[in-house]
Amino acid sequence: MDRRRRLAIVAGVVVAVAVLVVAVVLVWPDGDRDDRPLAGSGRPDSAPTTAADAVEPSPGAAGIGDPYYPAAGNGGYDVTHYDLALTWDAEARHMTGEAAVTATATQALSSFVLDLAGMEVSAVSVDGEEAAFAREGDRDLRITPAGPLAAGGTFTTVVRYAGPPTTVPGDEFFDPGWFGDDGEVYALFEPDGAATLFPSNDHPSDKASYEFRVTAPDDLEVVANGRLTGTIPGDGVRTWVYDAPDPMASYLVQVAIADMEFAEATGPGGLPIRHAFDTDVAGEFDQVMGRTAQMIESFAEWFGPYPLVSYGALVVDESLGLALETQTLSIFDSTAAGSEEIVAHELAHQWFGNAVSPATWADIWLNEGFATYAQWLWSSRDEPAALDGTVRRAAASGSLDLPPYDPGPEHLFAESVYTRGALTLHVLRRTIGDDAFFAVLRTWGERFGGAVATTADLEALAEELSGAELTPLFDAWLRAEALPAYDDWVP
Repeated sequence: MDRRRRLAIVAGVVVAVAVLVVAVVLVWPDGDRDDRPLAGSGRPDSAPTTAADAVEPSPGAAGIGDPYYPAAGNGGYDVTHYDLALTWDAEARHMTGEAAVTATATQALSSFVLDLAGMEVSAVSVDGEEAAFAREGDRDLRITPAGPLAAGGTFTTVVRYAGPPTTVPGDEFFDPGWFGDDGEVYALFEPDGAATLFPSNDHPSDKASYEFRVTAPDDLEVVANGRLTGTIPGDGVRTWVYDAPDPMASYLVQVAIADMEFAEATGPGGLPIRHAFDTDVAGEFDQVMGRTAQMIESFAEWFGPYPLVSYGALVVDESLGLALETQTLSIFDSTAAGSEEIVAHELAHQWFGNAVSPATWADIWLNEGFATYAQWLWSSRDEPAALDGTVRRAAASGSLDLPPYDPGPEHLFAESVYTRGALTLHVLRRTIGDDAFFAVLRTWGERFGGAVATTADLEALAEELSGAELTPLFDAWLRAEALPAYDDWVP
């Protein structure tokens, strides 16, 4: 997300025959939290389960363990695919949904939780059998299947639900969720608003593939993440089908329903580019959006090949004061879409934040610092010396005395996360040299693409590829409160 515009092992379990015999009598423990912390690049429930876990099914945790958003996400399973069938009643401003969530149990489960906020649930089934369900608080849907789920087993949960557009409490400027205005819909979910539209494990550490089947009045158009695979006509309606095969964090989901026009192009290697513009602003951003293929070509040279199946921009006729890097389909309001730097910023997120996602929200700078540096690289592409001026002006800012790493949930979108994060990358570049620096950026995607990573992963990679001891640099630029003096690090 552009601040100036406001802005994922299943453990193997080998159980002895004697233990399986004992398992006929099960004791189901009380409690519903899993307090194992998120660590490294894995899921919070990635520690190997024990024989006792398999013998005694227990409730999956309500909350995945994120230090900033403890209620977001859930433990006990790993989602692999979402199949979302959504029907929009534009006149009533009401969405009816059926979500099929395929997951693998990472422990033996007596029950588990899906995040779902502001929706009325009418039925739930697990592997085709009716399941009991109950609300726990504002966003947790506790599901108890007809029988316990074995660790390592795959299961599919189908939830039928309905409700109007809604949001969840966010920071002082922005409440994430989905929005409907005059019968039109768009989504802005960062950091934990996906639960307002579909039942999910709503945390970036649990990425999955998606299929969207969205039915809407036939005088409206629908866009969603991934590639359009077909449309199905109906009686006054159309169903649009989109396939998003690349692993995606839930906050990056986009579904927009509006009166739109499309502009299509081809990027490097035949990459499909498809922009969607609200008809009221169509034609206003052709010049900026027309540079998308060129941007992708430059970014691919610096960061490695474009990592997803498609790309495009969604421009809504709203003054939201933000843009967001929703996967393969970044959303812009009618002011952000006119800024070439913001367009470059959201595109860069497809590498940094989308293909490689933060393991926890304390690692937010891995999204925003990288995307900010990418926009600086783009702006200085024809005059590389201009980058030094950009960096020095940024370093002279008086608002950067906040560490970009672990800034606190109240500072998730603080200027320091963006600008000082980018400064950290430039100081790293000047310290280890261009060859090692850009090798780090390219290897980042090669090693962690489709998964999540941490700040510690980046530090280890930079030291591995450069051979340098970089702890003092990262301590000063990422973790210290006061902004370091730029000239002390870059002569």
